[in-house]
Amino acid sequence: MTTNSCPECESELQYEQNTKYFTCKKCGLYLTREQIYDIKDKLRPEKKKNKQDDYLEWWLSSKK
Repeated sequence: MTTNSCPECESELQYEQNTKYFTCKKCGLYLTREQIYDIKDKLRPEKKKNKQDDYLEWWLSSKK
């Protein structure tokens, strides 16, 4: 079993090989690896997104 931290309660997640899901023993969250990544991406600070937006704005602007 591999472990991660739960995006809801920061408790330990345990990987169930039979179902290929991660389960949290504390809050009962039941997620796939992709769902965990999606949740953690949403919880990240906006700095990364703003940097990407700045780059896109620069790329789309006229470069004279």
